[in-house]
Amino acid sequence: MPLPMPNLDDRRFDDLVEEARSRLARHLPELTLTSPGDPVHAVVDLFAWLTETLLYRANQIPERQRLAFLNLLQLPLRPARPARGLVCVDAEAVANQAPRLPALLASESLLKAGAANFSSLGEVQPTPLELRLLIKQAISDTRLSELGISKAQLREQYGVELGEEAASFQPRSLLAGRDVLDLGAALGSALYFAVCAKKPLVNRADALREKLAGITLNIGLAPLDDEPKEFDGTPGNLASEPPPRTLEWDIAWWPDPLNRPDDLQWLPLEVVADSSNGARRMGVARLRLPRQAGFLRAPTSGDPQFAGFRASPPEAPADLVPGQLLFWLRLTCPAEPNLRLGYAAINAVDVIGQGIARDVMLGIGDGRPDQIIQLPARDIDAASLQLQVEEAGQWVDWQNTPHFAASGPDSRVYRLDAAAGLIQFGDGLRGRRPAANMGIRAAYYRHGGGDSGNLPAGGIKELHGGSGGLKVRHEWPTRGGVAAESVAAAEQRIPAFLTHRERAVTRDDFRQLARDNPVNPVARAEAIAGFLPGANLASIRRNVPGVVSVFVIPPAWPGVNDNQPGLAAAPRPGAGLLRDVYTYLSERTLLGTELYVLSPQYQPISLALSVEVIDPATEQQVFKAVERALQSYLWPLPPGGPRGEGWPLGRAVEKNELRTQAGRVAGVEAVNVLRLFYQDLADGLWRELSESQSLPLTDYQLPELMAVRLQAGEDAPEQPRGFAPDSDPGLGASRQVQIAVPVIPDKC
Repeated sequence: MPLPMPNLDDRRFDDLVEEARSRLARHLPELTLTSPGDPVHAVVDLFAWLTETLLYRANQIPERQRLAFLNLLQLPLRPARPARGLVCVDAEAVANQAPRLPALLASESLLKAGAANFSSLGEVQPTPLELRLLIKQAISDTRLSELGISKAQLREQYGVELGEEAASFQPRSLLAGRDVLDLGAALGSALYFAVCAKKPLVNRADALREKLAGITLNIGLAPLDDEPKEFDGTPGNLASEPPPRTLEWDIAWWPDPLNRPDDLQWLPLEVVADSSNGARRMGVARLRLPRQAGFLRAPTSGDPQFAGFRASPPEAPADLVPGQLLFWLRLTCPAEPNLRLGYAAINAVDVIGQGIARDVMLGIGDGRPDQIIQLPARDIDAASLQLQVEEAGQWVDWQNTPHFAASGPDSRVYRLDAAAGLIQFGDGLRGRRPAANMGIRAAYYRHGGGDSGNLPAGGIKELHGGSGGLKVRHEWPTRGGVAAESVAAAEQRIPAFLTHRERAVTRDDFRQLARDNPVNPVARAEAIAGFLPGANLASIRRNVPGVVSVFVIPPAWPGVNDNQPGLAAAPRPGAGLLRDVYTYLSERTLLGTELYVLSPQYQPISLALSVEVIDPATEQQVFKAVERALQSYLWPLPPGGPRGEGWPLGRAVEKNELRTQAGRVAGVEAVNVLRLFYQDLADGLWRELSESQSLPLTDYQLPELMAVRLQAGEDAPEQPRGFAPDSDPGLGASRQVQIAVPVIPDKC
């Protein structure tokens, strides 16, 4: 609770005018006879206005003083965070000219994006290639019947043997950046890349293959971080510096594509580097192509009826001209067959929303203590700054330090205010002073950032210094840019900062830091000490020393306004949110702390109530109000829950409490029967809670209300449709070995 601020002087303009006139009447009575238009009155009004302005400023805390308070607390403003993204750099293809590969585009190349600065991370070999994305999309039995085709016909047509299942499919082309690249919806959980030459180079495809042999091909990948992931046997989504996910990249090789187009082998490609961490974040997979051009081929002949049969790639898109398809790549993920990607493209390179400065002279040392030097730019990337001071004719590196308390007279250290771009040196006792008349320079640093770098697709258009036969292609939005912190926002952090000092020690520290992180918004965070998650529920351990698990919930999902409750709409954190919170917290935990950031597991439930209302004419309005009251009571975010803080983790759902909440709604006369149904997470079956009055939840679970069915009268209500025992999904029979067989309809 803030302390009341005293008003140093509450006089206003009218009060000051009246006081001045009374003083004039006492000291200069002859002026009281003047008329209202006399200049004396104008002078009185002017001085009253000036005095009121001074009083107003006296009652304010100037911006300079507020900054001084933050400096005393050593609470600097947070600099802007840069946006990150992917940009593709293609080599232009000119007709009637031999194909060429431009020089390797080195790291830290600058790109133009309006007022925002971007630079590349890593290098890319521009190529005159196009990429087509395809999957083998399964055809349901119903759709197969509509096409007039039976499974028996497919087995006979393709010679599928006994013990094998004819898995029918049709090739589907996907558009990067618009369609979801869902490996789980594809037969074999594989995504196929048709690597094609640009049309002007079709007649020189063999020469292009010779150029491509042995190069490193950049494939940009972006996951669907904005989508929640379903529970997979562990208590929610886990972020604990996950290991790189293994993506398997293969190239299709036909030993004799002309004479034996059915003889196919998939050869693994060497992954030189993968900044996407296995498609866990936006990044680039760098693949080394075979050094012999003979491996970069695809058969140009063959019966299209057998395209995609068994392990062969699906039929190429119809808009490709003969000879345009060069070779096929295949992407699979054995660790996560249901991998979903949002984007994939060729010739990609990572970009960051920062500019680059090199060899910038900052000033001359004056030999005085606590010298301050201003950098030309603001929002400095502190980790990138290379500061040098001239000593005996040589440039010597100095190091950044958070404070001078542990520094001695000879320590070459400095403090950096990254947001303001200010560098402070020591006083000679705590931190060395730059010698008088010695130069100070920044050999290198990155600067800039902010939410202005969050650009839609197409925002980055060209390279600095001209294209030089290169074409920039920006098809996926840049994300992650955060504006620099304001003084008012920093003041809001002071109470929490004084509590935890940017260090996560107590349970409240973990909760507060997770909620206040400036990277990715969190609506609620809970910490459980000693909770060690495992690969499955049986392997969870508790009371493990040194382990802290933080469960986070994002703001309500789109479509649920202002965190208002909704049916089947519990907000789930995505992989991006978990990763960002983990990164933020891990930098602030004590040495030896084992940190995990997870999503709570939601227990689906449904309710059926028989209710009597006071006025039958308002029955439907009362039913809606009862449904909203139950939703709010079971909602995981404030102001839901029993105490307005969201439903507590692990708290059992009591039928009597729900009946009480429904009975408190205006217009309800009695709640006669309440039935509670829950889904067994082990087998997916719905069951009714009949013998017990409460549904127990474990310490990492929250309820998720899926449906509410209300019925008037005293009889037992009917169960909700789709969320009750009669809607159990079939467990299905064991599947045979699937053999992919293409389906070619009679009419297209």
